[in-house]
Order: sequence, then C-alpha cells, then structure tokens
Amino acid sequence: MSLLTAIHLTKEKDQQTILKNIDLTIQCNQRIGIKMTHTETIMLFNLFEGRESPSSGSLKRERAVILSIRKEDQLYQKVSIRKYLATFMKISGNQLEMTNLAEDFSLIDLLDTPIKKLSVDQRQRVHLARVFLFNPQILLIESPLTDLTDEGIELYLKALKIFEPLQTALLFAASYTEELLLLGDEIYHYNKQIGLEKTDVTLAEEMSVNDEESLYVPSIFKIACKVADKTIFFDPIEVDFVESINSVSHISVSGEQFPTTLTMTELETKLMAFGFFRSHRSYLVNLQRVAELISYSKNSFTLNLKGNEGAKIPLSRSRLDEFKEIMNF
Repeated sequence: MSLLTAIHLTKEKDQQTILKNIDLTIQCNQRIGIKMTHTETIMLFNLFEGRESPSSGSLKRERAVILSIRKEDQLYQKVSIRKYLATFMKISGNQLEMTNLAEDFSLIDLLDTPIKKLSVDQRQRVHLARVFLFNPQILLIESPLTDLTDEGIELYLKALKIFEPLQTALLFAASYTEELLLLGDEIYHYNKQIGLEKTDVTLAEEMSVNDEESLYVPSIFKIACKVADKTIFFDPIEVDFVESINSVSHISVSGEQFPTTLTMTELETKLMAFGFFRSHRSYLVNLQRVAELISYSKNSFTLNLKGNEGAKIPLSRSRLDEFKEIMNF
C-alpha cells in the first residue's frame, strides 16, 4: 500500500531551488535512505509533513500519520525519562505499560534518570520511544547514528525493529552513505540536477568471518579539494567525472569543478571500487552517470552523462572493449 507519492516535486524558497524533481513512493514497512544535505532534508521533511507546500509537482498522502525526528529536536532537560514518556502517553492516548516501552528501547535502567544526564546514545532512543507512542505510518529521521558509539548504534538498530509490527515506513536522511547503509534497504542519492538516483552500493566486504556481526561503519573515502581557505570533502557517488588539466586532477560535481592534490593514478586506484572507469588518460568517469555512448567515427567515441548535458567524456579506442565488457553490451 502506497502511503505517500511524490511526482516531480520541486520546492523554491527565497529565490533558491532547494529541491528539484523528487520522485518517490513510500509504502508500508519500507526502509529508505536518502543522501542529502541538512537544508535539503529539512525541506523534504517539511513537504512530507505538510508544513510547506510544493512549488511544482504533486504530493499525495493517503491520510498517513507522518512524524519526524530532526537533528535540532530537543528533549525536556529537567524531567526524568519516566515523566517525559508519561507526558506523551497522555497526549497520544497510548496505554502501553511504561516498563514494556522502556525495555523495548533499552531504557529500563534509566527511567528515573534526568534527561540532562543522558548520553547521546540514550537520547536518540528516547526520541524513538516518544514517536513510537503515536503509531506513525511514516517516520522521517535525520542522521540518527551521527555521534553514536558502536554500542549505541547496535541498540538503536535493535530499537528500530520495534516499529516492524506497526508496518511503519522509515525514511532516513543523512550526509553519509555509510550511515544510510546500516539503516535502509533502498538507498538514494539526491542530485541537484536530476533528482533522486537509486544507488546499488552495498557495505564494503572488508570484515572477516569472525566480524560478520560487527556494526562498525566501513572505512570512509572522501576526495579532498582545496578551495580558497577551506577544504571540501566529496563522496565518490557525488562525482560525475575527474579530469586532468595541466597535470592537476579536477573533480566535477553538478557542473562545477574542484582541484584536488591526488593524482589520476591515485584516484583511479581509490575510485574503481565505486564504479569509476579510466575512459581516457585524462579522464575518470562515474559509470553510474553514463547515459549514452556516441560514435562520431570508427576511432572517435564520446560518453554523455545524465544530469550533465554539457559534459562530453572521451573514450579511447583502446578502452572500448573493456568498457563494453563492464557495461555488458
């Protein structure tokens, strides 16, 4: 059953486009992760909850109870967990036993602890317990695993299972794909040019057999680019292609280029695991972005990228066979 359907959803505010061409259907019991910025997340949540209206496109909600947990959400600092949850039990009309609720969210030993004394791990589970009382059909959560300990991640993932009997659809938004991989079954990347792109990335198979139950987030690779007095870090899946200009590697992201100190050889070694291909001695291309292969002559080939119509990536004749094998055509 579809609880919410967004078609070409776009939102502009203060003469800026915050979200563009969002196409998404949310069904019962789904777990969806979306990689996007904090500003984009807040706007998406506001649209889905009805706090903002779309600038264009359509958004259909099937009378679903939609709630959110945002990074800026606060808890009442001076009261205990018991009093805090009791307050929301009255508001929601939920008659759950307090001890059962606390056990489900691993808070049983903390019921009489003032919220101001809780760790970040514990506060996140209190947020979950609060919204659980309202039986949401869709729950939107922003960056829940940020700053959590390994034990905190384990307990948080355990607490999420409590929503399964409710058939609650869970949508997570975060800046890091690695976090989303622990939370969602379907992972999307928001691209400002073309909207949501579904990704097939999976957790890196770096764990030994004895570590299969580990919940450690896999090692993170970011591409560092120096711009003026700051350093920007890009996730590989954000990058359209890499171009070598005057022996300096430039990262192309959404039509903008950023220089990096890494060489093309170093980047090729790092980015192969993320689906990049050395199409030319001066180019590395993200194969997930490739939309067309154009042949202008027997020995001249160009790759066109989706969402970046101006980019024409050369494909060397010597790399054509390898490209065909990888792309399976």
